[in-house]
Parts: sequence; C-alpha cells; structure tokens
Amino acid sequence: MSNQLRKKFALILLTSLLSITGAACSAGDGGVGNSSGTAAPAGTSASNNTSSANAASHAASNESAGGVASQQIEMDDDVFKPVQLTIPVGTKVTWVNKGKKAHTVVSNDKLFDSGLVDVGAQFSHTFTAPGTYAVHCAPHAKMKGQIVVQ
Repeated sequence: MSNQLRKKFALILLTSLLSITGAACSAGDGGVGNSSGTAAPAGTSASNNTSSANAASHAASNESAGGVASQQIEMDDDVFKPVQLTIPVGTKVTWVNKGKKAHTVVSNDKLFDSGLVDVGAQFSHTFTAPGTYAVHCAPHAKMKGQIVVQ
C-alpha cells in the first residue's frame, strides 16, 4: 500500500472516529457542542470553527470536559492577544474574534487554516506535537502570532 493511500485511509479512519466521538460528546453535553470540525492526519491535530456562545464560554476554561487543557487567544483589530503562547502538547487553543471585522488563523506551515472567522465566532485547534508554530491572519498581514508547544 502506498504512503499516500495509507495517509488517506488514516484520515478517513480518524474523521470517522472523531465524528463518532463528537456525537457522543455532544450527547453528553445535552446537545451543546460542535462535532463538525475537520480532522487532520494522525500525529498532527484536529480543528473546528464555531460561533456557539456556549462553546466559546466552555473553551475559555483551562480544561475542557474531556480533560484536555485549553487556552484562548483573542483576535482583536489587527492583533492576536497574546501574540505568543507557550503550551504543553495536547492543548486545545481557541481563537475568539473580538474585533470589528472577520479574521483568519493560518499556520505558516499550512497545518491548519480557519477560513474567515466572523465577529463573535471562534476557531479551535489542538496541538499534538511539540514545536513552534507561527500563525497569521490572511487578510491582515501585520497580524502575526506564535504558539510554542512543549
């Protein structure tokens, strides 16, 4: 089996597992949750984009219901707050748009891309490998940030 075929199979398997897990988690939350995120290949991470107020308040805590550590970064007008964040492996980072215009969160290494995040909406990404991840906002070139995963 070729490497590319293995990667596609792993992605399909991971997507299926995340869908099943997400549905179970949503049921456990009384239906409050979002299992419509996109899955990344094993060894990278998972991301999702939602505008749910309940999900935003849930993500602001330091630990989610599943025991995963979480951190929040605000997208304000032309700045990420904080600009740099240091986290342990396995941490879910949620970017919340508190500005007056839509923003994106794009990793410079193309690991994830939020697409446009509307005002009041959010985007989450779980970092599963150590490293330094530079991010930027596609429409606003001076909006740059960095996530250090240890």
